[in-house]
Amino acid sequence: MKIKPLEKSNNFGMGLKLFFLVGLIGTGFLIDKVFVRKMSDAPVVLGKTKGIKGSLQDKLVAEVQNSNLVKESVEGAGRLGGQILGDATEIIADVASSASSTVSTFIYENSIGKIVDQVSKLPKDQQEKIREQICK
Repeated sequence: MKIKPLEKSNNFGMGLKLFFLVGLIGTGFLIDKVFVRKMSDAPVVLGKTKGIKGSLQDKLVAEVQNSNLVKESVEGAGRLGGQILGDATEIIADVASSASSTVSTFIYENSIGKIVDQVSKLPKDQQEKIREQICK
């Protein structure tokens, strides 16, 4: 009685997508931490935050506010996350199906298969008696 290991499928594409998603989320957290620290480092005079603004900074802020970059990035991340979730679900279903097939084959080969082999070694008249008993 020997148990065979399940064959592993190469899911390089799935791993790459998952790595990209984790990297994207990690980058978002990193950027959030950097900007939160920058905001807390802003000088405060008599309880009011002192802002340093220039015309270039105002132009950049207006350009970012008017663009759909953030909205498009969030939508793209959502689509990619959904695709990765779908791929992961498909892989899990394949593994579960393969495992159940392997288990049923293992059970048959090590229980019923052995009995059938022993019955086939008996003389024909005894095989017929066993078939009659089973078919009742």
